[in-house]
Amino acid sequence: MVATVLAAWLNWQEFTQLGVVAFVLLVLGLLWQVWPGEPVADLVVRPSRLVEGGTRATVALDFRAGAMPMLFPKVTLPTGRQGVSLRLPFLAPYAHHREAVPLPALPRGVYVVGPVTYERTDPVGLVSRRFEAGGTVEVLVAPTVTDLSVFAGGLTHDLDGATSQQLSMSDLAFHALREYVPGDDLRHVHWRSSAKAGELLVRQYHESHRGHVTVLVDADRTSYARSRDFELAVSVATSIAIRAVRDDFDTYLRCGSHVARGRHAAAMTDVACRFEGEDDHYLEHVADAATEVPTTGLVVQVTGAARDLAQLDAAAERFDRGAARIVVRADSGSDAYLRDSHALREISVPSLVRLQELFARGMR
Repeated sequence: MVATVLAAWLNWQEFTQLGVVAFVLLVLGLLWQVWPGEPVADLVVRPSRLVEGGTRATVALDFRAGAMPMLFPKVTLPTGRQGVSLRLPFLAPYAHHREAVPLPALPRGVYVVGPVTYERTDPVGLVSRRFEAGGTVEVLVAPTVTDLSVFAGGLTHDLDGATSQQLSMSDLAFHALREYVPGDDLRHVHWRSSAKAGELLVRQYHESHRGHVTVLVDADRTSYARSRDFELAVSVATSIAIRAVRDDFDTYLRCGSHVARGRHAAAMTDVACRFEGEDDHYLEHVADAATEVPTTGLVVQVTGAARDLAQLDAAAERFDRGAARIVVRADSGSDAYLRDSHALREISVPSLVRLQELFARGMR
């Protein structure tokens, strides 16, 4: 536009030519952008489940160009709030390109990888446009945990416990035999009775108090003296929950509104990836847990140094009085200790490496 105005004002042929060339380049750049045939991108993340501080994930990116050639396009792979950028080589029309993109080290959490964003630029670089291609993949980064080899020993001293009216296929109090149905665990088949009856019979049990473990994480950030103490609390709670499910206890793990229940370690680590600090609704969440698992045999409250012990005691009172109660404080700035207070046993854990020793003492 400037060249055209100058050409008309000064009557210079050179500015007329310059205006025509600039106009043609602009039209070509716009046509380059609206030309049909969009690129296609597929991505696969391996592995999609990680442990904080462990192996890093790699994205296998399969990129196919559209109808127009791509001149060394810049591709960005969003990873949560971060992003990994790389420059692809020249791609002819409909050409394929595969690239392995390593992701950076990620802290505990849930990350959405994708969609792939790229810039389409004309040969002169006058007009560029940003596009998205491909879907999204969720990557779970679990907290660091430690093995608690003595956990089961602290609960098996009272094997039968107090039975409930709920029937279970794997607990301690035997109830009766019933016919086998598809899906039953073959370990519970009573072979002698099956031989006499001429059909498969399986054992059925009453659920007992001692077969349930409840682990509650305080999600209130103000309960922790330091931000890293909350991460320590998540690691502590996940370690306890994993030990419980490995010992075949029905486990209830909760932090805020995120809950996992069952006997599978993957369910515990997956939900721990989603734990976040929030406003103080801890007592409400404990009340919900007491309603959902009233017959639990062990209640473990994982919190920080600032949470009042009287509140924790009141929260534990919501559960059955036959349940054992332990408070674990994640406090990286204090020394480790173990003490009894009223009906609660209190443990202070300054680091994850001390958890096994302290929890073994606390379960005696």
